[in-house]
Amino acid sequence: MSTSTAETYLSNARQQTSQRDINVSLLNAINELTKEVKRLEEDIRRVRRDVLVSRRF
Repeated sequence: MSTSTAETYLSNARQQTSQRDINVSLLNAINELTKEVKRLEEDIRRVRRDVLVSRRF
């Protein structure tokens, strides 16, 4: 799951000493969270579509 991957990146960021490494870890975490949000939006769209279709029949 993307959120646990993001949590791993955040944990890595806390352990880093180099600002560059911290930034890379934080950007990776943001990227994983963005993927998770997009996946959730797709799930919501699919459910809404299914609800609309079931109302028609």
